[in-house]
Order: sequence, then structure tokens, then C-alpha cells
Amino acid sequence: MSITMKFDVVVVGAGVAGLYASYQLASMGWKVALIESKPAGRIGDKVCGDAIGVHHFEEIELTPPSYTIDHQYKGVKIYSPSGKHSIIVPGEGVSVNRIKFGQWLLEQGLKHGVTLLDQHVVTDVVFKDNQLKALRVKRVGGETIEVEARAFIDASGYRPAIRSKLPPEWPIAERPYTTDYNIAYREVVKVDKPIEPGEVDYAIIYLNIEIAPGGYWWLFPKNREGDVLNIGLGVINNGKYNPRAQYDKYLRPVFKGEILHAGGGVVPTRRPLPTLVWRNIASIGDAAYTVNPVHGGGIGSSLLSARIVSKYLNSALESGRADEHTMWQANIDYNIAYGAKQAGLDILRMYMQKLSNEDYEWIMENKIVDGSSVYDLGTKGDLAEKIVHGVTTFIRLLGRPSLLNELRIVRNYMNKARELYTTKYPEKPDGIYSWMKQVEDLFNEYATRIGFDRGSLVKW
Repeated sequence: MSITMKFDVVVVGAGVAGLYASYQLASMGWKVALIESKPAGRIGDKVCGDAIGVHHFEEIELTPPSYTIDHQYKGVKIYSPSGKHSIIVPGEGVSVNRIKFGQWLLEQGLKHGVTLLDQHVVTDVVFKDNQLKALRVKRVGGETIEVEARAFIDASGYRPAIRSKLPPEWPIAERPYTTDYNIAYREVVKVDKPIEPGEVDYAIIYLNIEIAPGGYWWLFPKNREGDVLNIGLGVINNGKYNPRAQYDKYLRPVFKGEILHAGGGVVPTRRPLPTLVWRNIASIGDAAYTVNPVHGGGIGSSLLSARIVSKYLNSALESGRADEHTMWQANIDYNIAYGAKQAGLDILRMYMQKLSNEDYEWIMENKIVDGSSVYDLGTKGDLAEKIVHGVTTFIRLLGRPSLLNELRIVRNYMNKARELYTTKYPEKPDGIYSWMKQVEDLFNEYATRIGFDRGSLVKW
């Protein structure tokens, strides 16, 4: 090993989480390295739906320049499987230009002194005194170097480069189940026939399990003219479906035109990691499962996790000791801001993945949910009480009393999950293992009760 580089913090992965964390920490005065497998010019180039609610930017006080925004939305429109029924969920959103946004974040980091090691991949980890001492990283087609640091952040995505190499007994190394992921395929298409003018103002979601089993398909306009569209679908990762094949069969014949960008990806759709920090390691973004379990959006929550972890890592470094004890409050802050909502939505996600097209059609035709209910669900992670207890809703549900009972079960488990991630979350690291057992017991009990097959644990 001929070369050793030393830093305060090493961040692995230059997605939005890694870019933002490295920029934040460098602006605080720390010597930061950012390791990324892509060449610098391709940073930000990622398969994504591109949509994000503007409240996410407001919450972390980040204002992207206008040139990184392709389009603006007034809300989300959700269609039933037949397309005959729809609801509008209000809320300002934007379609980001992922490569321009990524390049802008990279530029901010480099301005503040971030050292970029692009076209490098992590090959091994080096431990010392029960902490991570260094990473061995290899340049694509080149030599291997050792990168030492006082602390490390894994922001490397759904297949985590650092976490997958940690001792399995560490809670930050928790492995997900196969069905904790959706697999997606999407294309950005300049279509021959623009969509209707009234649709241009909305990010549009279609609930149809024939097209997107265990997920949904989407149509997100990228411009005011309605002729550049982000079109894609996600399916549950249970080994039965191929999202590209589903796209080719159902969507490609409908949306003909020039393909501007295409590709597939894997999206974690579950509650967050038990802890974002352990020893001198933190995890953020997709590597920490910070994605919304129901709609799969992850840009905003990735930025949020990066912001919170950077804040507490900064304090830990200043104290001279970066470990789970000095950074534990990052978990509590993240759970209050988003993690508890994720836990509740993870319960709902499993239930939704068992619904049929007939179920969705009936729910929307009878207006069992409306835009405000879905908005409450998205912002609070709560199954709105009026869905279960509202008199008018109850009368409508008389035609399907089994659905009313199912919703009561879902609401009950959503409340239990949120409670585990708030009032019952351990105040100190010592309680994490017993807490993890409570979480696993709850989700196993729920999956058994609704007949949901979680699949097997992922093998790294």
C-alpha cells in the first residue's frame, strides 16, 4: 500500500445525501474526502422520478438555483386503475434536473475544500480499537490507496459500500428483507403528442397493479409544454416482476417519442435503519433507508438525514470523540422529523401491496380517501382518523365491512410503529438491541396477520 491519505471525515457516495453532507462538513471547517465511483462530470446523473416537495428544501434552508429546476407542480394527482377516478393532493413541488442539481451541490463542496476522489470504489475496510480506521479504495483501472479518517459516512445507496462490510452484530449493519425494496425503470421522453394542458401542473401517479405490481406507475411532466415527460414504474422486489418488461409492455406503446434518458434502479421502501450512527460511522440517504415507503420519494429525506447527521458529527468531532454516544441525538432528531412517519408508512406500504385493482377502484370511486386525507398521511404518516371513524365513510364502508376492519388493523399497527420510533426509542445506545427486537417482533406479527410474505434477508 503505497499511498495513505488522511482526513477528518470520509464520505462514500456522491448522491444528494453524500454531496450535501460533504459540503456541510467542509463548510464547518473539516477536512473532507468524497469518494464516488462515477467520473466527476457524471455526478448527479441518476435514474429518479425527479420530483420533490418544496417544503423539503425549506426545512433544511437550502435554495437551489433556478437552473437546477425543470418544472413546478401544484400538487399530486392520483388516478384509479381504470383512470375514471382521481384525487388531487395539494402541495407545491418541483421537478429537479438531477445532473444540474448534483453538479451544483458538488460545486458548493469543492468551493469549501472537499477533496473529490471520483472513479474510486471501496474494496475493503480497516478496523482499529473497535472503530473504523480506514477504507481501501481503488481507482477504476488504477491503484489502491488507503484513506484514513476520524469519522466515516456511508451515503453509497441501496447496496451500502461501508455498512455491508461491518460486523453483523452492529445495529447499523442491519440487513433488510428483499421486499423492503422496489425495483424501478423509467425513461425521460420527448413525446410526439403532449399531455393535456390541465395535467401539466401535477405529478401524476397511477395505481394499477397489472402495470406496476406492488407499486405504481408515474407520469411527471418536465416542462410547461407537456411534451417532455418522466415516465416510469416501480414493482415489489419479490422475484416475480421485471420493471423494464412491464414498461415495454404497457407504457412504451402509449408514450412514443425521443428517449432522452433511460435506466433502472433499486429503491428502499421501508422504515429507516435502527440507528444512523454507530462507533465512528454514520449512514444517510438510501444507504440508511430514508426513502418514503409508500411513494418512494427520497431526495428530500436524504438531504434531511445529511443535514441532521452533519450537525451532530460536527459536534462530536469538536468534542474529540465521534461515536454512537456523542452522535445519538441524530437518531432522535431524524425520527421526530421523518423516521417515525416512515415507520408508520412501512406498515401501510405492506397493506397497500396486497390490495387489488378492484380494491383501489372501489376506494377511489366511493371517495373513501380524499386529497386532504392523503396530504395528512404524507405529512404526518397518520391514517387519518376520519377514514376509520367518519360517519359518512362508515356508511359507505357498510358495503365492504371487511375493509373497515382491515383499516382498523392498519391504523393500530401504524400507531404502534410510530410510537416505537418516538416515545419508545432508546434515549441512549445501550437500549438499541432490545428495541430492535421489539420492532422486528411488531413487523413480523403484522406481516403474519395480514398474510404478507417479507421474503428473505438480503445477502450483501
